[in-house]
Amino acid sequence: MTEKQRIKRWIHFKDTDRIPWQINYTTQLADNLVKEFGLDMRSTDAGAIHRYSELDDFLGNHIAYVRNRAVNSVREVSPGIWKDEWNVLWDRSIDRDIGTPVNCPLKSGKVEDLIIPDPNDPERYAHLRPIIESNPNRYILAKFSYNLFERAWSLRGMENLLIDFACNPSFVHDLMRSICDFNIALIRKLNQYPIDGIYFGDDWGSQKAMLMSPEMWRQLIKPYLEEMYGQAHNQGYDVFIHSCGQITPILDDLIEIGLNVFNPFQPEVMDIDGLMKQYSGRLAFYGSLSIQKTLPFGTREEVIEEVQHRISLSRTFGGLIISPSHDIPPDVSIDNIVAMLQTVKNQ
Repeated sequence: MTEKQRIKRWIHFKDTDRIPWQINYTTQLADNLVKEFGLDMRSTDAGAIHRYSELDDFLGNHIAYVRNRAVNSVREVSPGIWKDEWNVLWDRSIDRDIGTPVNCPLKSGKVEDLIIPDPNDPERYAHLRPIIESNPNRYILAKFSYNLFERAWSLRGMENLLIDFACNPSFVHDLMRSICDFNIALIRKLNQYPIDGIYFGDDWGSQKAMLMSPEMWRQLIKPYLEEMYGQAHNQGYDVFIHSCGQITPILDDLIEIGLNVFNPFQPEVMDIDGLMKQYSGRLAFYGSLSIQKTLPFGTREEVIEEVQHRISLSRTFGGLIISPSHDIPPDVSIDNIVAMLQTVKNQ
């Protein structure tokens, strides 16, 4: 059974020969692992998301990601400052992979001032075929980072947008409409590629609660997600969502509008055992290994124990892709990573 076949069956609660896993990493950690294990980095036009192919082989990863933007669409405009295709400036002097927004392109609060990238630009899709063709056995997941709410607050500013949620919902609807239409155009363009699923990224939670009330989320975010999820399903794709934090109150809503897989499933903020039992057969999960406690600070034995617990849960309730709950940061020891890897491989 291939990695692709395992993922496709497991997230729909069908039997597989092994429980699938995925070990994602930050760029800095990837460079450390490549050096530690004497691996090669592939230099291609597909950029960093293809550079670590040999590392993915070493880790036995089941998923290969492709992006919804051109490889060169984010560029460094001054030391440590990177500009994305929506004209948001990101300070990456500390966080090399994402960064922190330092400007506010939609400060005016007028949707007509929004400059939307071209969804038809062929450069946006140039990296897809090289990655897909070099990963014939992996599940191909199109990554829509900063998908809706996150794109809105990166443009408007977090404080401004949350005030808009309360005081100017008509503007929020107009902004979400524009972003949603852009995303649907991108999804439609993917129809010419053998994609298996779409991974929408949109953080709605903090460690303790949602950033807005569940009812406000239902009014201002859910309708647009439903359209995007529906388009993805119409094209035969599975739907994944990455949303950090405590968002348990809306899991049933997400299932209602077509969600198949929830990530990152953080053990620090969610009841891993309880949710696996509650949603068995209805919602698959992807993640669950602690990158806030066990992996960076636990002993080798504690790492093995946590991975074995997740394997047991997955065998009992099905549907869990075993994975760290986010990209592994560089402060996690090589020994703990090896312990995790050996445990999932030896299940």
